[in-house]
Order: sequence, then structure tokens, then C-alpha cells
Amino acid sequence: MPREIALRGRGLVPGRAEGEALVSPLAFGFWHGIDPRTGEIVDERNPLRGRNAAGKVLVFPYGRGSTGGSSVFLEAVRCGAAPCAIVNIESEPIVTIGALMAKEFYGKQIPIVDRLDRNPLEVIESGDVVLVDGDRGEVVVLKRR
Repeated sequence: MPREIALRGRGLVPGRAEGEALVSPLAFGFWHGIDPRTGEIVDERNPLRGRNAAGKVLVFPYGRGSTGGSSVFLEAVRCGAAPCAIVNIESEPIVTIGALMAKEFYGKQIPIVDRLDRNPLEVIESGDVVLVDGDRGEVVVLKRR
């Protein structure tokens, strides 16, 4: 039986999503960080390189990168290759804008939650099932171990 851990934080982008966690210990940028056609992580510096973020709950400490990251994120949404939700220690505007535009352009809700009461990198592991509620600022982690 999986163990459940509830975290509370700040919901930045509304919506609810559930998916398998993909956790990066490093700051993440969508510009040159992901192939927007496939969802494959292509950043050579990231230990998740070669893994696919499509449909996953992408967990990383902070956003990194260029203002073009919003457009790359939006292209991944258009191609069906975006993460289903994002959890950060502290979100930054570039990723948040991409998720907000996803709703306006494509009717896709990709919730983002940050400022959790516990460090998500210390609680969530790749492979955990994570439920993200951007309306309420809640993250529920279902631990498999």
C-alpha cells in the first residue's frame, strides 16, 4: 500500500493533474532543455537527459533560462509533449507564463505549485505518483516505497 504525503504551498496556475514524478535536482529551463516535439529532456547538463517529461509531473527547484522558454513550453503543449504539472521550490515567471498561455491558446490546464511547506526535492522521487492541485496549492505524493 503506498504511503501518502500531503504538502501545502502556493498555487500559481490553477488546475488539477496527476502523474508520475520526474525530479531534477538542478534548475530547469525549457529553452534548450526539452525537445518540444517529443518531451525528451535534451539539456546535456541535466541528469534527466534522455528521459521524457511528457505527461509527467516535472519537479525542479527553480526555473532557469531565457525568455524564449515560455514559447518552447507552449510548443510542447501544442505537440502534446508538455508535463502535466510542475512543482518547484520557487517558480519563476517564464515557466508560469507558459502554463498560463497553455490555457488561453489550447485550453490545457497545467497546474504549478511552489513554496511548499517542505522541500519537494526532499520528499518527491522520480517514479512517485503525484497529485497537483493548483487551485488549492496542494501536492499529494503517493510513495511506492
